[in-house]
Amino acid sequence: MLFSKEIEKRCEVCQHSKKINDDEAICRKHGIVSLGYKCRHFAYDATKRIPSETDFFESNFTESDFSLDK
Repeated sequence: MLFSKEIEKRCEVCQHSKKINDDEAICRKHGIVSLGYKCRHFAYDATKRIPSETDFFESNFTESDFSLDK
């Protein structure tokens, strides 16, 4: 999911933007825009993505996943 092609294009996770408050970002290309804004210059930045808690808890881990024994 981290590098999925299904990532929604929005300024919140774009390389060209920086979040300035809960609703807005400053973009190198378009100035101040909403976090949901998108444009043709979108470039995904995985470090800006905040995963949901369900991504982790919905995984089916077993005891052997946390064991050092083979």
